[in-house]
Amino acid sequence: MSQTDLDRDDASIDVPSTVPSAVPSAVPIDVPSAVPIEAMDHQKPFWKVPPLHKPQVKSLAVMWAVLTAAYVLIGLAIVHLWEPSGAGRADARVSQWFDDQRTDQRNNLATHGSAFSNTETKIALLIVLCPLMLWMYRRWHDWAFLAIGLVFEVTVFFTSSKIVRRERPHVEQLDTAPTFSWPSGHIAACVVFYVGLATVVFWNTKSRLARVVFATIAVVVPLVVITSRLYLGMHYVTDAVGGVVLGIVTLLIVRHQLIAARGGRPMSDPRP
Repeated sequence: MSQTDLDRDDASIDVPSTVPSAVPSAVPIDVPSAVPIEAMDHQKPFWKVPPLHKPQVKSLAVMWAVLTAAYVLIGLAIVHLWEPSGAGRADARVSQWFDDQRTDQRNNLATHGSAFSNTETKIALLIVLCPLMLWMYRRWHDWAFLAIGLVFEVTVFFTSSKIVRRERPHVEQLDTAPTFSWPSGHIAACVVFYVGLATVVFWNTKSRLARVVFATIAVVVPLVVITSRLYLGMHYVTDAVGGVVLGIVTLLIVRHQLIAARGGRPMSDPRP
């Protein structure tokens, strides 16, 4: 046999291009991805869906510490830098002006006006609103917005007040309080409650009448409380401004955390 014949025989042999592996190929396995807590909430009855989860509670704690520190620093600056200045003396003259306007009738009106933000008033309203909001809105979030906001605000106010220890105006105080002048806890709580209540109404209804009524309450009641607390000699104007800012910032912080706990869905979305 010639070399040419051998080459022809070799060419006729089929050599498989691939050799089967002795080890069977792995079967792909579907590994379920982590399910967000917010998605699991949709599968629960509304009363079992918490308004906040652990990440939001931790964020609230951090923000509480930051805001409290800020109010302590601002309060100390007011006591040591603002009060001795011309602006601080003007602040004190406003308190003296209110003192000069006092009459028995005005004293009674101011006492009643301040009562809109008394602790017992807010507690009573929260007790009434809890079952009412659960029945109307089928979720905890609206009531929690007010309750968490009040707890957040009160603890910031109380802590910073006890540390700063700003004395109340040098006029006769027509009310009593266990804390100091900076900031105004009455005014801050009033903003949280009444502005917060209007916010809840705006989340849940498009009724023009309801929105107008509660928006009016959210403006008028804080103005009444601010005027009453200044008249009663319980605060300087700077304390009142600090209270308003504390109330607004508190509402913004709590609202942000509620939305985060819902996976970014706006509060106007009626689902829990």
